[in-house]
Amino acid sequence: MKLNMKLVTGVLICFAGGIMASGARSTTPAHVVPEPVSLQEIQVQGELGLRISRNFDRLEEPYYQPDQDFPDLKQSGNWPGDKEGRVLLGLTLDGEAAHRVPKYLAEILRRYPEKFNGKGYFGDICPAGVADEQQLAGHGWVLRGLCEYFLWTHDPQCLKWINRILDNLVLPTGKLQAEYPIDSTRRVAGGDVNGTISRKIGSWLVSTDVGCDFIFLDGLVQAYQITERAELKPIIDSMAHRFQEMDLRTVQAQTHASLTGMRALLRYYEITRQPQILSAVIKRFNLYRHFAMTENFENYNWFGRPEWTEPCAVIDSYMVAMSLWRWTGDADYAALSEHIYYNGICFEQRANGGFGIQKCSRADSPMLTVDCQEASWCCTMRGGEGLARVAQSLCFQLPGGLDFVHFNDASIRADFKTRGILELTEQTTYPFGSTIRFTVLTNTLSFTPTLRLFAPPWTAIPNVRLNGQRIKSSLKDHFVTVQAALHPSDVIEYSFTLLSGRLPVESQPPTANFSKLYFGPLLLGCPLAHNPVLPPLCRISSEAGHHFHIDGLTEDFGTVYHLLDPCINTNGPYQTRMLFRCPNVTVETEKLQISADANAR
Repeated sequence: MKLNMKLVTGVLICFAGGIMASGARSTTPAHVVPEPVSLQEIQVQGELGLRISRNFDRLEEPYYQPDQDFPDLKQSGNWPGDKEGRVLLGLTLDGEAAHRVPKYLAEILRRYPEKFNGKGYFGDICPAGVADEQQLAGHGWVLRGLCEYFLWTHDPQCLKWINRILDNLVLPTGKLQAEYPIDSTRRVAGGDVNGTISRKIGSWLVSTDVGCDFIFLDGLVQAYQITERAELKPIIDSMAHRFQEMDLRTVQAQTHASLTGMRALLRYYEITRQPQILSAVIKRFNLYRHFAMTENFENYNWFGRPEWTEPCAVIDSYMVAMSLWRWTGDADYAALSEHIYYNGICFEQRANGGFGIQKCSRADSPMLTVDCQEASWCCTMRGGEGLARVAQSLCFQLPGGLDFVHFNDASIRADFKTRGILELTEQTTYPFGSTIRFTVLTNTLSFTPTLRLFAPPWTAIPNVRLNGQRIKSSLKDHFVTVQAALHPSDVIEYSFTLLSGRLPVESQPPTANFSKLYFGPLLLGCPLAHNPVLPPLCRISSEAGHHFHIDGLTEDFGTVYHLLDPCINTNGPYQTRMLFRCPNVTVETEKLQISADANAR
């Protein structure tokens, strides 16, 4: 297959520079902002459906059932509300995404009032003029869980609990938010995977998870969206300002808390549409990408402290990336979200449906190593939200049609209200294959829909056929656009060439003569016992069983991605080499590599 060199050059520029680019397109949306299709209108099957189902099953095991869902302060490590809120959030979103009623959620909620303190929240009643950062962070999850459950079921009791937390915990501590300690000389580095209260600074009991107060901000903003209580806005403004004042790198902020703070600002931006808020998130997310993201798109748990990863943060990074794509239209963020999902989130999910921790893969650490089998106290519960949001990223709705961003087997129903309904199924061989097939079930639309199909930078030569016949399409900003009158049983087949080759090492500071290997969105690895030197031109061929071969090498390569593989565990522990020596590689060599690879296909 001969490849258009102009297309190759465009792919090269976008792929080599775009994945870790500055990301600073316009900070005010100049496009129509796509809206995610409701989870109630999407039924996922395939690999994502299996992941959701397995996580759901895990969250219905004894550790998350009512008798163990309400730890005392000692059992929680002084994180009141944290487990309670995360269980509620995870089960709610797993339930929505799987279209399945959680077995124990009604009983968990029935017990909420008897587990609250006299003021209607978890843990001790804070003395006047004192704020406990970990208590507030835990209640960020309580508010998020109650809000999502209310949006799903419209249960009025949840709204009463939300308002009581706002009255008795949020408002009394609101004036203290402007004094939240951000001085790096006073915040203590250290702490274990679950964080501890380190000291009292002024009015604040502060955590080794520096910045976790901004987890509270996300729950507060969503509560503000639902209740519309005007007295919350000054508190949110104060917290948003304080978050933007904090030097994340100098204070060595926890990346999970930082990314949740960014999500909170994006949620607030959706309400206010203040461009400076979007600009602040873009700036801070770029900082995270350059200085706290691992080579397989996980995270450093703290800025400047690459000790271990945390799936909660990786899920947050996925959600931030997808939100920034929505608001800016910059396809770099959509491409990044694919990398995060396949190489970060999918690697982190264990065979039991839970989520575990890795050592940080970096330029000076060429392997990916399992560090903790499962963060059951934290990340397994957030897995429900992460996987549900990936499901919601399959399809976005515009006034004139649909955007398909993430490809997975699914049934999708898009309701355009008075303008009709479009229902279709999706089947795909992606990410190992390059074909997506849509079958129309119902079309009552009063207009001819426009479909935009994501063409990531690791694809080339897109092709769209309707009932076997090629139809007119256009490629712009990494989306292939088609418009066609659709009828029941019509089949739209979207295909492309998957590119493969080398990616530069992105860790800061960079290390010369090392590269990563990719096939489509997937990073490749080989057993740690092997340490191959890559040839100047890497021609990668796909073989049976998701194995890969590189011309000139004898090693067998696989993917970082796995689908609930029981071999990914702490026995050993599991390791794979994912950074490879490649001396004397130049930009021209990379151009030849992409050209040769695409021509070979």
